[in-house]
Amino acid sequence: MTFVWLAVIGALVVIELVTYGLYFAALAAAALVPLVLSLFGLDIWVQALGFLAAAVVALVFIRPLITKLQGDKPETMTNVNALVGKPALVTEEVTQVNGYVKIQGEIWSARTSNGSKTVGSEVVIEKIAGATLIVS
Repeated sequence: MTFVWLAVIGALVVIELVTYGLYFAALAAAALVPLVLSLFGLDIWVQALGFLAAAVVALVFIRPLITKLQGDKPETMTNVNALVGKPALVTEEVTQVNGYVKIQGEIWSARTSNGSKTVGSEVVIEKIAGATLIVS
């Protein structure tokens, strides 16, 4: 049964990586309990009860704690979405059509939602459209 629990843990981790909701991560952590129980040679029904108890604890207590620590929208805290609301420096005049800004040491194409911004002025990133920053 040890290899079955290892396979279950592996499958749950892969599913979590694809879905990102922390449900499958909690279940993968809970599957560690029956894995250990199987190493001691306990019956399958004891392993199943161990998994059930650990899953309830993980889903009811641990997952809400982790999501609370991450905030309301953890997906907006990573990748390019993390740039929204941050200041950038105009390196080439930005108009409603085109332009360039520098943020965190990188040059990005940009355009304004209205008006234009001169070289050297500071702008704030409103949103991202493809590989172009919309600034104000």
